[in-house]
Amino acid sequence: MSKSVNVVVVEGGVVREPQIRYTSEGSAYTRFAIAHTAFSQKQAEKKETSYFEVTAWGKIAEICAAYLKKGRRIIVSGKLHKSRWEDPTGQKHAKVTITANDVKFMPPSKQKKNS
Repeated sequence: MSKSVNVVVVEGGVVREPQIRYTSEGSAYTRFAIAHTAFSQKQAEKKETSYFEVTAWGKIAEICAAYLKKGRRIIVSGKLHKSRWEDPTGQKHAKVTITANDVKFMPPSKQKKNS
């Protein structure tokens, strides 16, 4: 039986600031969302924006909660995680999120100075 690969790397801008929380065992985690915009190679004007939910744990969660702000560009590397649940009405739901192994902070974009 072969092992499967589950690796994802996404660059994007933070669209929802992280809020740190703790499990009942005391493990830190934070959730936030990023947006990635891809441009079509054939149509330079055409772009598609995808939104990703990210969960970070432990020290990474603490750093993200302390320093990430809405609009900040980051690169998230991690793995995809699928959650399934049933709500009180019996409706089934599923969601795929990124569990971060690493978060790289991109340098702030340079703003034009007025002369």
